[in-house]
Amino acid sequence: MVLAADVGSGFVGSKYLAPFRESTLIEHVVAEVHQWPVDSVIVVLGRNADEILDEADLGDSIVVIDLEGEQSEAAALRVGIDTLYRLDEFDTLVLIHADYPGSRGEEVLRMLEHHRESHRPAVMPKFRYAVGHPVVLGETLWPRLISMEGSANFDQLLQAHPDWVDEVWFDRLPGRRALTPDDLIDIQSLR
Repeated sequence: MVLAADVGSGFVGSKYLAPFRESTLIEHVVAEVHQWPVDSVIVVLGRNADEILDEADLGDSIVVIDLEGEQSEAAALRVGIDTLYRLDEFDTLVLIHADYPGSRGEEVLRMLEHHRESHRPAVMPKFRYAVGHPVVLGETLWPRLISMEGSANFDQLLQAHPDWVDEVWFDRLPGRRALTPDDLIDIQSLR
């Protein structure tokens, strides 16, 4: 699941339509997610959904729109998890923000394999001593996630309950979110 409901800070227009490499930020991240070993890709859009749908190619993703207009992670998660419940096909969710480029399919595979053998409902990557994204979340956590409100986010929930989380270590630096135009410039210069 790709969360693309917040607007960012300092961007002219949608941050998800900002140029990134040969496409837009959201197209780049969604293309990475389509390389993961997952059955379906769900993209949750927010208030700027029409603009994104008009200008970005999201492939064969299932697109859902957060009509609450909160532009918060909690609201986007509610919409996305509600979609998972209605589809009634999945028991595991791999979650990433649409402003977090650099995910790798082989790392997602390792986390999914670890999650299948783990007794904990969440698996996070740990990159050289810093946790990162994407995050694997089992369905036992979905009721907690769907009940979050306001400015709450899933990272805070998992930090508050470390006994729910296993970590899988990767020997590289973590990626980072493009929250501002400067972040996006910095991320592009690293690769």
